[in-house]
Amino acid sequence: MEIINSIKKLGGESKIRSLDRGYPFFTENGNIILDSDFGTIKNPKMLTQKIKQIPGVLESGIFLRKPDIIYKAKTNGKFEII
Repeated sequence: MEIINSIKKLGGESKIRSLDRGYPFFTENGNIILDSDFGTIKNPKMLTQKIKQIPGVLESGIFLRKPDIIYKAKTNGKFEII
């Protein structure tokens, strides 16, 4: 898959998101999601721009802004605000 190779050139390792039985997960628009691991990202803005320039990529899941609030889930079903 060309997109996986392009992401690899950027330093990422990708795999197609799949369902429990191993079938690819498709979005409601029929798109496939790639889960990619880049390790520690030193420049997320630049990486996001490069990923979005890859033909066939619609969006990246890299968060560029710091969150206002972070919720941490606990095993008892409750959460704490960090």
